Amino acid sequence: MRVVVVGAGFAGLMAAWQLTQRGCEVVVLEARDRVGGRVWSQELIPGDPRTVIERGAEFVLDGYDVMRETLAGLGLELADTVMSYYEREPRGGGPASAAQVGECAAWVAGKAAAAAPGTSLAEVAAGWAGEPATLAAYLARMETTSGMSADQLSAAVAEDAPAGFGGRRSWRVAGGNQQVATGLARRLGPAVRLASPVRAVRQDQHGVHLSTPTGTVTGDAAVIAVPMAVLRQLAIMPPVPGRQRSAWELSGLAHNAKLHMPLNQAAPASAVQSVPGRFWTWTAADGTGQVQPVLHAFAGTEQGLAALAVSDGPATWAEQAAALRPELDPDPARAVLTTWNDDPWAGQSYSADTVTANAGPDDPAVLAAAAGRIHFAGEHTAGHWAGLMEGALRSGQRSASEVLTGRLQDR
Repeated sequence: MRVVVVGAGFAGLMAAWQLTQRGCEVVVLEARDRVGGRVWSQELIPGDPRTVIERGAEFVLDGYDVMRETLAGLGLELADTVMSYYEREPRGGGPASAAQVGECAAWVAGKAAAAAPGTSLAEVAAGWAGEPATLAAYLARMETTSGMSADQLSAAVAEDAPAGFGGRRSWRVAGGNQQVATGLARRLGPAVRLASPVRAVRQDQHGVHLSTPTGTVTGDAAVIAVPMAVLRQLAIMPPVPGRQRSAWELSGLAHNAKLHMPLNQAAPASAVQSVPGRFWTWTAADGTGQVQPVLHAFAGTEQGLAALAVSDGPATWAEQAAALRPELDPDPARAVLTTWNDDPWAGQSYSADTVTANAGPDDPAVLAAAAGRIHFAGEHTAGHWAGLMEGALRSGQRSASEVLTGRLQDR
């Protein structure tokens, strides 16, 4: 059986490897000149391995079981960040401690669980009777992480949020998360074709035919593992069912960006949220166990990115991040900015749970459903794990299993 996989991010590569292990002939078509998709590791200061940054997905968290299994198989290890992704000191919005923000998160989660479908996070949070500064810090955290404003976000995003406020550990892949992708790609060898964007997909009784700039690639089945923003624009014939297309259009596209600045002096591990700025900053350890000489930052929402003038480059955000962290000594002149919503092969940072009047409770299953010989993978199809590296890997496993099940049924 020949399977064509579109996209060499975590989802596509995992699907391809699983299929190869089960005896399928696989071709992976990747539009970029590198593998990894929205996982992208680089040295901030070339030649200095202490400064490896994650320009895309970064943190490995509790429950990332498939990630850990994959790392073990590739001979890679996790590095404890020493700081906690979950606990951040809020600044700039009035007095509020991390513990108080966690209490607010628990209150909002309780109200969200009882809210009617179609209720926004903003509507639920408006009932908070505690300190306004605490609510402001909570909403800043939720909006930054989700990449959308509270009036766009579904109240459902709050239900699991209390677990994300606290002092639990967090990790990264020692040496860079992108090594997962490069490791899988090495195992696949020449099956991975870079600089091979797919322009259209057509299926018929004979197979699936994918159009690229250099010709048509044909397989018995296909796994489409590209971001939702790209998937929406991909020509697929015959069209997917209307219910599935509707779920695609209703899927939220998060708006986020990342910034990294070298530090002139060593600093302890830390995590600080700018409440009004809709971004947070951190310093963290790498595989050596030492804190990197780098200040990292992550921003969210269209309004937040506009206020940071990311479309004009890193200068405005670098200045604001430096002002937020006067205890540090960053070098704004060497800041590196990464945006995803304007990337032609991404179009979004990841998926978000938005308020939509027509969305249904079965939408996650619809997003992951196959359409004939065409199967879909990617973090947006991962249900509870949507938006995460773990979700991408799990979706690759699922889609490969679906393809293999279909092969057995055809025999």
